Parts: sequence; C-alpha cells; structure tokens
Amino acid sequence: MRTSYIAALCALTLAAGPAFAQEESTDVDEMTNEVMEEMADEVMEAEAMADDTMADDAMADDTMADDTMADEVMAEEAMSDDVVTEDAMDADMAEDAMVDEAMEEETPNLEDIAASDPALDVRTNEDGEVDAMVMLSDVLFSFGDASLEPAALEVLAGVAEKLDGVPSIEITGHTDAIGDEGYNLALGQRRADAVRDWLVANTVLTADVITARGVGEADPIAPNLTEAGADNPDGRALNRRVEFSLPDEG
Repeated sequence: MRTSYIAALCALTLAAGPAFAQEESTDVDEMTNEVMEEMADEVMEAEAMADDTMADDAMADDTMADDTMADEVMAEEAMSDDVVTEDAMDADMAEDAMVDEAMEEETPNLEDIAASDPALDVRTNEDGEVDAMVMLSDVLFSFGDASLEPAALEVLAGVAEKLDGVPSIEITGHTDAIGDEGYNLALGQRRADAVRDWLVANTVLTADVITARGVGEADPIAPNLTEAGADNPDGRALNRRVEFSLPDEG
C-alpha cells in the first residue's frame, strides 16, 4: 500500500514537471517581450528626439539663413540709400553749380559794358583788374556845369539796361585841378547826383541801389600839369570823369 502511494507521488511529480517548465518558459518569453518592447519604445523615443533635434537644427539653419538674407537686404538697402544720397548730393552740387554759373552769366561785367560804347572806358588797378567803368565828363556835361548833355542820355540808358539787377552801384564825380578844391569837390558831387537822379527817373535802376559821391580833383588818373609845370589839357580831360563801380565786385 505504501509502495503504491510513493509510486503515485512520483507519477504526479513527473507529470507536474513539464507544466512547471512550460510555465517558467512562458514567463521568460513574456519578460523578453516586455524588454524588447521597452527597448523598441526607447529606440523610437531616441529617434523621435533625434528627429526633433534635426528639426530644431534645420529651423536654426533657416533662422540663420533668414538673418543672413535680412542682413544682406539691409546692406543692399543701405548701399541703395548711400547711392541715393550720393546721387542727391551730386544733383544738389550740379544744381548749385548751375545756379552759380547762371549768376555769373547774369552778373554784369563792366569791361564788357564799356566795350559796347566808344563813350565808355575802364579804369584798372595796379594788378590790372577793372576797378570802374569811366564816362568822361566832357561827354556828359558842359565845362564847369552839372547839367546833362542830351547826347549823353542814350549812353546812360544803355548802361542802366546792362546794370539792371545788380545789388549796388556807386557813381563818383571827378574833376580836374583847375579852380578851388572845395568848388571842385562840390562840382563832382553835383555831377554824380545828376547822373543818379536821371537814371532813377528814366531807367530800370532804383534809388536804393545807387550811391552818388563827389570826389572832385582828389583822385586824378592823369597828370593835370606837364613835367615842366605847364597845363596839360589832355590829362585834365581824362580827370574830368564820372565812374561807375560795383562795390560787391571789389
């Protein structure tokens, strides 16, 4: 009876062994699958992170590219602005040059005016520069008189037309040395005044641009006497004159 019992136990043990082994194998498989799934998840997560990193790098590259393009655009715009500024400056300089040239062309030249009429001449300084335009008093006035001769009026009208637009004109009356110095000074003033008054009344020139000044015998341009002390009519004739000068030119 005891032997039968033991045999039965042995039979049961033998029968249970494969079941236990099968159960243990199943647990190992399940554990292996879980580990593989976790590893797969980790791999996928790592790949996803790598993709995100690559995407971030790509975005960074795009951002850098955009910044570079923006810098290039700004640089081009700056260059364009510089070009526009330079063009504007060149245009302004060209315009100023044209204005200056136009002003030079419009500014009367006393030498050219004097050359247009035989009754006119010029006086030059030590450097050979034209100081004034000269009209002999003998053309303008009778001897010792301050009344304008009719023949001189046409010359004065032509002078006034050419001097139109100047900011200022000075008219000086000169005499020779015959007579009293005070008388000659007053005569020179009366003659300068006569020319100014006629120009204002009969031409385009206005009183605010004309100054009249008597000099008398104080500023001769030729000797009134010869070296021997004799009278010099030719020299005195040159000293009897009215001069037109443009103070802004000197």
